[in-house]
Amino acid sequence: MVQILLRVMLMQTITVILMMILIGAFIGGLTNLIAIRMLFRPFKPVYIGRWKLPFTPGLIPKRRDEIAVQLGSLVTGHLITVEGVRSKLFDETLLEEVRTWFRRKVKEISSSEETLEGWWYSQSGGNWSSEDTRTRFTGAVTRSILKTADEYKSTPLDEWLPKPLLVQSRAKIPEITSTILQKGREYVRSPEGKQKIEEMVNRYFSTKGSFGGMVGRMVSNIPVSGRIQYELLRLLEDEKAREFIETQLMKEWNSVKGKSLDELLPDFNWEKRAEQLAQEVARKVPVLSEWDQPLGEWAHRYESRLTDTLMPAVLETLSAIIERNLQRMLLNLKIDEIVRDQVNSFPLPRLEQIILSIAKQELKMITLFGAVIGGSVGLVQGLIVLFVL
Repeated sequence: MVQILLRVMLMQTITVILMMILIGAFIGGLTNLIAIRMLFRPFKPVYIGRWKLPFTPGLIPKRRDEIAVQLGSLVTGHLITVEGVRSKLFDETLLEEVRTWFRRKVKEISSSEETLEGWWYSQSGGNWSSEDTRTRFTGAVTRSILKTADEYKSTPLDEWLPKPLLVQSRAKIPEITSTILQKGREYVRSPEGKQKIEEMVNRYFSTKGSFGGMVGRMVSNIPVSGRIQYELLRLLEDEKAREFIETQLMKEWNSVKGKSLDELLPDFNWEKRAEQLAQEVARKVPVLSEWDQPLGEWAHRYESRLTDTLMPAVLETLSAIIERNLQRMLLNLKIDEIVRDQVNSFPLPRLEQIILSIAKQELKMITLFGAVIGGSVGLVQGLIVLFVL
């Protein structure tokens, strides 16, 4: 009988201890689970009448603005720094990837059977055409020419032409004089020049009436033209002739450079000439003049220039600009404000879902650890009840 009572008491004790362990584990696990949930929930304050329940909203919703500010400071202060961005932007691997991509793209375009107009039309979503390009280009060139002409055509040449050009032009006058004399001597010595002198002599006497005609016939057998040719050559070789021509050219140049374009070209149609020049430039400009031809027929001519000259120059220029202005660019981007605004605008349920999905195993372990601690506390309490009370 006693043994039965002891067994019953033992079973009751074990049952009490197990119940205390289970209750403690349940309370510990539930407490940790509630604590985890209270990081996010409730998302908004809960009121009973005018009284707000404590711990509402949850920790993250309540401190959301502060968290956003701290995250912004963390990102700009330690994550996205000038040194970090510079090391990534100027990493040789990245630069080589850019070069490889550019070469592949240029190769692909230069071997295409599509016209540049068709390619550009597809790239721009149908908002561009060769006619638009030519019209805009010629219009811009025409406006630029007319603007420049309006600015300078009423001003004397020596006031706006570059001084070195004026000096060089003046220095060319002796050379021009020598060229004129040289060409004159060559012409006078040539058969054409000799024939022209003879024609002039005959024409001179023919204009003097019958007497002149008679004299012309009398001197036709006399080498008058040869004598005139000889005298002309002497004149063209005379230093006085050189000085005279050079002086006249100098006077003419001084007169010209003191005049404006309006004075030199009073009837010049600037608008018409500007349009004609712009059209001619458009026909000569590379790519623009070949807009409607297949890329494979002409683009290969520019392939090496693009890949070997233009691309390195562009990369070097961009690298220098970015490196010189990187700190100011990052400051102007205001990354901390971007992070803060994104955190504040991010849906809390979605944020909770992301964090719980990432830390799912860890949160389960925290809940289980709380249950273990609660169960251990229940066991200790049970043993205290058993042996003390």
